[in-house]
This record gives sequence, C-alpha cells and structure tokens, in this order.
Amino acid sequence: MLISIEQLRVKVYLGVHDSEQHRLRNIPVDIQFEYETTGVDELSAAIDYRVVRDRVFEATQGRRFRLIEALAKTILDAVKSDSRIFRVAVVVRKPRALRVARSVSVLADWRRRQGSA
Repeated sequence: MLISIEQLRVKVYLGVHDSEQHRLRNIPVDIQFEYETTGVDELSAAIDYRVVRDRVFEATQGRRFRLIEALAKTILDAVKSDSRIFRVAVVVRKPRALRVARSVSVLADWRRRQGSA
C-alpha cells in the first residue's frame, strides 16, 4: 500500500544565510511511504499517518538546517524508523529560493533491502 502525505508544513529554520537562520519558516513537504497491508479494515492493522506526521514533527520542529538535503534526510530517517515500512520518498521544497523560480526542491528516497528489518 502506498500512502501519500502532501504539503505537510514543517516549521524549521532553513538556509545558508544568517538572515534565514533567524526566521522560522513553514516548509512544504511531500511524503510517500509503502508497506504491506493485511487487508483488514482496522486502523490497528495499518500505519496511522498521524503517527508518521507526529514522528516527522518531533524530528524537525524548530530545528536549524542549512540545506534542504539535510532536512529531507532527517524526515526520511524519521519515517523509515517504522520497520513495517519498506519504501519512503520525501520531497522538500524551499519556496522563493531563487527569484526566477517558485521553489527549489530535493527528492530523497529509500528502499529497505530485502532480508533486513
């Protein structure tokens, strides 16, 4: 089963310039994760996406990141910590990073190697 969380707003300090490190920003993040479903129509048999959201917030809220790559890796690590998840993709966008573009983004992805838990 592939689950998508779109445009999750993560509050962090983000940027290489000193001025960016003094302003808390809402950074939009897209997260996809995949796991084997049991087919049972019960939340206890699924991965609760609210738990995933909370795990991401716990790992990131109020932290300082210089690069969007580091923020994406932190989010990826938080999501993949659930051993039932075997694939994760994270897109982090930095709005107005360039004057001539809406945003700059990074895609971080990971797949659990077969046979590892």
